Amino acid sequence: MLDLTGSERAVALYASDMPSGRRRHSSEQIREWIVQGAELLGVEEIRSRAEFRYGHRLLEMSGLVTPQIQQRHEQQFPKAGRLRVAEQQSSNSICGDGMSEEARLRNTAAKVDGDCPCRGTRRIRAVFGEGEDQPAMLCPVHAQAAIRRHHASYRQSADQRDEARHTPRHTGEQR
Repeated sequence: MLDLTGSERAVALYASDMPSGRRRHSSEQIREWIVQGAELLGVEEIRSRAEFRYGHRLLEMSGLVTPQIQQRHEQQFPKAGRLRVAEQQSSNSICGDGMSEEARLRNTAAKVDGDCPCRGTRRIRAVFGEGEDQPAMLCPVHAQAAIRRHHASYRQSADQRDEARHTPRHTGEQR
């Protein structure tokens, strides 16, 4: 179970006999349902569904889900409330049990089930009038590595600015 990512655990829970209602369940019971779901679907199917679920989530957070992608997502997970419960229980499982290093490295794997708005270019263009500049954003699914690098460099420069503000020269302290 520790070798499953958060998305993989959510998919396993969704497929299991876990009740759909929000109730408290013991950690042991959640683990049993995760194992049950993993046995029902198999590791490859869980990973595939988890990647598509996470890709849908990334597009959804950016308001970029196309009707085709939404339809496929709803075919895969027809009970939205059950999926929310499975995601919450999966998060609790990660907090309580952790995950292996291999699972952690795979944790951000995402795919699109259908035609991605970026059309494979890794950029999504804004549509304005003809002849106007067309700004683009990085695709949250296909340009994840570039986005993470950008965020890491931004955090690093923010940390350097914070450090500069707290030097003795800036705080009036004596060295």
